[in-house]
Amino acid sequence: MDLKQWSLRGKIVLVGVLLPTLLIVGLFRLYSGESKEKTLSAFADKARAICLTAESTRDEMEKKWQMGLFTAERLRELAAAGEKEKVLAMVPVVSAWNAAMNKAKEGGYTFKVPKHSPRNPKNEPDELEAKALRLMDEQHLNEYYEIDPTINAVRYFRAVRLTETCLLCHGDPKNSQELWGTSNGTDPTGGPMENWKTGEIHGAFEVIQSLTEADKQLSASISKATYLVAAGLAVMAVLFATLVIRIVSNSVIKPVTRIINDLTRGSDNLLEAANQVSSASHELADGATRQAASLEETSASLEEMSSMTKQNAENVNQTSLMAENARSSAEVAQNSMERMSEAIASIKKSADQTAVIMKTIDEIAFQTNLLALNAAVEAARAGEAGAGFAVVAEEVRSLALRSAEAAKNTAQLIEESQKNADNGVKSAAEVQEILIKIVDGVKKVSQLAREISVASEEQAQGVNQINLAVSDVDKVTQGNAAISEEAASASEELSGQAKELSELVHSLAEVVGAKQTSAPPTHTGSGRKAAPQGQKRGARPVPARPVKKLAAPTPPKPKGAKPQDVIPFDDDEFENF
Repeated sequence: MDLKQWSLRGKIVLVGVLLPTLLIVGLFRLYSGESKEKTLSAFADKARAICLTAESTRDEMEKKWQMGLFTAERLRELAAAGEKEKVLAMVPVVSAWNAAMNKAKEGGYTFKVPKHSPRNPKNEPDELEAKALRLMDEQHLNEYYEIDPTINAVRYFRAVRLTETCLLCHGDPKNSQELWGTSNGTDPTGGPMENWKTGEIHGAFEVIQSLTEADKQLSASISKATYLVAAGLAVMAVLFATLVIRIVSNSVIKPVTRIINDLTRGSDNLLEAANQVSSASHELADGATRQAASLEETSASLEEMSSMTKQNAENVNQTSLMAENARSSAEVAQNSMERMSEAIASIKKSADQTAVIMKTIDEIAFQTNLLALNAAVEAARAGEAGAGFAVVAEEVRSLALRSAEAAKNTAQLIEESQKNADNGVKSAAEVQEILIKIVDGVKKVSQLAREISVASEEQAQGVNQINLAVSDVDKVTQGNAAISEEAASASEELSGQAKELSELVHSLAEVVGAKQTSAPPTHTGSGRKAAPQGQKRGARPVPARPVKKLAAPTPPKPKGAKPQDVIPFDDDEFENF
């Protein structure tokens, strides 16, 4: 019998009948146990009364011994006359158990006297009797009882302890000669004296009472009660089933069926939304992972750029130093060119002065030549008297010509020197202008190099700050990636829980026997697993997939809305539910 196939009404009826049945069965078992306990207690009280009566008889016999009605001499005479039955009749404990045994059949019990090392083999204890004697001896008990299942009877034991009268027969064997006139340590019955002490357990009075008749009476009472209870349960089951079917159908099944249908629709929407959230979370996790990888690459590039910027700043500093050195050298060259220009100007000035002198010499040679010509004319006019003067005049003329020729050549050379000096002056001026421009350019280059160096340092600092900012952004992105992965895992769990909710709703519908408006969804989510937290980032980025558009959220319940505004109950059904 599969209880899962039962409807809610059938289960309620089953529970409503089964629980009272179990309760009554439990009460029967409890009543049966209590009855057995009461029976056992009553049997123990009865056995205790029997044993107390036997002990009372024994005590009465003990008093008669103390009063002198019975004496050891009389006991010895009877033993000597062979009156063994009379001897035993004078023993207090024997009189006590004989009194109990005489009425045992009428009282419906069995009376025995189990003993340690009995003289009568009939009093040899069995296993349970030996156990009872041992427990009473070890635990100093006066009574003990238990149920013997082998014979279905209550066995009650009352300890029999030795008195002074008992020691006449069971005392020190050395006293046998004085008491009984025997030298072998025996009593008047011929039994050996055991050298026992007062207060030791000699044996026990045992009362055995059968439980068979009590069990029959209890069984008859239980059977009668069972028939009555079964009939009452049958009537109650019919009434309860009728009542439950009507109440459950009208007040539970219909409202619960509507609730199940609403829960089914809600769980379907929740599952669909959970699947979309799961897909979006996975896309977010992938995007965060790719962003983290890009930021790592950007951070590496910025670090490399920062290194190159620092190297560029160092190179600019070196260029600035070289430009300073070039400017210094250009200024030195400019000073040298100024001195050279001054020297060339001095040379030109000397050449001009020399040209003036050479012109004067040329003029003197020209005048000398004219004078020599005049002197030659006058010598020719003088005739022979002027012949010597004519020779001198010729020589003077020759020297004048040679001086004029030399002056002419020197003038040409000086003129070329003047031209060269003029060219040198012009070239020196041009070189000086070029050097001035070079110095100005070098100054500008040096200033620009210093500005570039400062800008490079500021750029390096800015790149360093950008690098730090990118590192912070990378950490935040890594955290966002981890959070998005956790969100993906949470969405997966949400999807699983939504599925479980849908399955629970379906199970509830099966329990109450209701019909669902839609079957339980079998979609288990996107099928993707979130990357484990702490996974190394920087893997090759994967192309982004389109994210599913989430369904529109369910509008919130308006403030002050009644339950029937959310779940369409009828008023009567809601009150009954």
